[in-house]
Amino acid sequence: MTFSTLTRRCATLLSAAPMLVFLACSDSGAASAGSENSEDSVRGGTPAAPGSWWKPTSDKPIHWHWQLSDTFTHPRDVLPNVSVYDIDGELTPAATVAKLKAASPNNKAICYFDAGVWEDYRSDAGRFPKSVIGKPDVGWEGSYWLDIRQLDIIMPIMKDRIINWCKNKGFDAIEPDETEVWSNDSGFPITKEQNTAFHKALSDLAHSLNLSIGLKGNNTEADILEPYFDWALTEQCWEFNECKLFKDSFVKKNKTVFNVEYKKAPNCASANAWHINSSQRDLQVTGPKNRKYLYKPCVPDNRDTW
Repeated sequence: MTFSTLTRRCATLLSAAPMLVFLACSDSGAASAGSENSEDSVRGGTPAAPGSWWKPTSDKPIHWHWQLSDTFTHPRDVLPNVSVYDIDGELTPAATVAKLKAASPNNKAICYFDAGVWEDYRSDAGRFPKSVIGKPDVGWEGSYWLDIRQLDIIMPIMKDRIINWCKNKGFDAIEPDETEVWSNDSGFPITKEQNTAFHKALSDLAHSLNLSIGLKGNNTEADILEPYFDWALTEQCWEFNECKLFKDSFVKKNKTVFNVEYKKAPNCASANAWHINSSQRDLQVTGPKNRKYLYKPCVPDNRDTW
């Protein structure tokens, strides 16, 4: 996996704007999951339409905190002037979500989980048959790509995750990660069209549960996938010259875009002009009490204008 497709496992986002919490995963089936399982055959996949779920806009900056490597603890990891938290859905208790949202009527919670990979450490790992588990997700121990063509197997598991890890805990949105399977060495001949069908199925499921959904990564497909997602989270789009793809899709439709850079600072002049919430973070996306923690936002957390 290249840095441009680098994804995260247990994330937390903070912001001074409306607060958001992102919590951060048969042979015959494979045969039927080929070309016929295309965009035309995906269940659901309705473009995001008017509804009561959370739809953040790009009008004002949203200050956010993303925490992956350290389990989020309240109040230890709460930051001043931050209203968006992205943390792991399975590992975060409902009480923590309730405390975060109780701080302000504008606070939102986003549930992080991996959707395109099988992780041997997840509580529901035993539900995935061997037929859908592919090659290792290089760089992430215990993680293997899924055959996302097999929607009849994958989606019921994802539905239970979204209900039990996210919806029932009070989250307002989901951030399904590791969803760009087609461009990785998954062990399955997955096409971009089949991957798009998977995205549409996730979007339709989230909206059916009245939850907001964000597009994680998939930078080069931003324009294709924008209609089905309410916001986006991209890594290293400045480093790889891909931020304009989000400006011309999500921001153009007045949808929030969150961005994190690692190796170097983002282009803050352009980020602010384009209304992209950019910041530089430590590669492990640790908690604020970790000695490796790094957070340098383009817009200071005490400022609410671009």
